[in-house]
Amino acid sequence: MKFAITVFAILFITTATTLEAAEIPDFSGTWETTYGTLFLQQYNSSVSGYYTYDGYSAVEGEVGADGKLVFTYSEPSASGEGWFELSSDTMSFSGMWRPDGGGQWYEWEGYRAGAGIAPSNWLVILESEWQSSLSEEEYSFGEMLEAWFARVPGVNVRHRFVHDVDDLAVFCLESSGLPGNLYLVIASHGSSSGIELASGAVSSREFIDAIRPCNNIAMIHFSCCEIMSGRMPEGIISSRSGWSEGFVVSGYSRSVDWGASGLIEIFYFNQMLENGLSPSDAANSVIDDIDFAGQSSTKWMDAAGFTWVQAE
Repeated sequence: MKFAITVFAILFITTATTLEAAEIPDFSGTWETTYGTLFLQQYNSSVSGYYTYDGYSAVEGEVGADGKLVFTYSEPSASGEGWFELSSDTMSFSGMWRPDGGGQWYEWEGYRAGAGIAPSNWLVILESEWQSSLSEEEYSFGEMLEAWFARVPGVNVRHRFVHDVDDLAVFCLESSGLPGNLYLVIASHGSSSGIELASGAVSSREFIDAIRPCNNIAMIHFSCCEIMSGRMPEGIISSRSGWSEGFVVSGYSRSVDWGASGLIEIFYFNQMLENGLSPSDAANSVIDDIDFAGQSSTKWMDAAGFTWVQAE
């Protein structure tokens, strides 16, 4: 009898712990708050992020069994502690803070960025500068896409330059709060080893960590040479379950001509953002309609090596 009670107790505690873990609220995302824009990223119950009040200010904390995020903050000239509690619809939070040493508590409230804005399609281009010295003219692939899709209703384009993994993580975190479908484009030099930024190569693991908060993501496209011949695409697909229907990771398995990539990508994104095709159908249409896009060269153009990996 004692053995049975012990087993039951263990099962009860295990089940309760599992349920409790499953019910931990998620504070990840972009928030407009009393003290500026706040960006939070959560792994299990651990939360980290920053906000824009008085420059770069960091937040570190833990979500407890009561659902409250208890945190410490660090500003350039001050630090302290506080807590946040999500609303029942998870679209806002209320909380308090106080400086180190105790004393009076002050209110700190926020709401998810984009709350009240109708969902739409967001084309976000994160680009590394292509020129290597002042002797080169400045040019940008993202600016070309931004100008093209300004004509398409219901599409919002955001173009930012990235220099290192931290830039990548920050802009992906901000993108996670955009209301609607996120079409993410990485434009840089690349190789089978990964994305090449000014600070060096971005590994598969670093990129997967950067996109982890983006539950709104519909597609990732690498406007980079050779990345599809490496491990990153499959690593992204296998990094989570529950990708959106038709989700793909696309890009090039070869070194691709600038003009060829421009033609392919305007057509590809247009199929999704203006003509309403799913990412997987749009990728198929690229191969069907552009002769040099895949693995076969034409008389005038080398094969681009456009390919994609689709989530199950």
